[in-house]
Amino acid sequence: MLFKKKKQGENQGYSFKPRDYDRDERIALQKIVSGTPVTRKLIPQEKLVKLTYSYVARNIKIGSTAAQNVNTTKYPQVFFKSLRDLIVTTENLVKIEPFWRFDGRGPTEQLEDLTNRKDAIIKGFLNETFNELVNGMEKKASASQKQKMFDDYQQSLINNMDVLGEENFEFFKKMCYEKLNVVNDEDKKE
Repeated sequence: MLFKKKKQGENQGYSFKPRDYDRDERIALQKIVSGTPVTRKLIPQEKLVKLTYSYVARNIKIGSTAAQNVNTTKYPQVFFKSLRDLIVTTENLVKIEPFWRFDGRGPTEQLEDLTNRKDAIIKGFLNETFNELVNGMEKKASASQKQKMFDDYQQSLINNMDVLGEENFEFFKKMCYEKLNVVNDEDKKE
């Protein structure tokens, strides 16, 4: 758990009391958590602490929901949106790491792990959902229904190429050749 709530009225409801930040730290932290540009006015320390708690809690909640969706959804649009959200919220927590004490593995370690495993996570999702797509297509009676299912799936991948990446799209094409007996244009010429 990131922080524990105390009884109401005790230390703003949280057991962790952050240290006082020096001016440069306050400016940097204020830029991250407040969303308003720093000019000459600094947010009071107490308000800065509350904003920091909110920022951390919001990013952890969004990231947790996104991680759950990444692990459970069968829908490409939900998967890629959730993976994108997971990456962004983890990056947000990395920004605040110098100012905040995290229990257990810190956001930097989590982001490195996510970055290292991203392709494997996507390939696992593609493999599982593509097999379900093929099974679903086999149950459809008409060729137009089968084509629509395939086109919808492929379009959702194309719409998320920024997260999917070329290598994973090539993996998808390879599965099409193998499981749907799609013939490559280059193979026709030989």
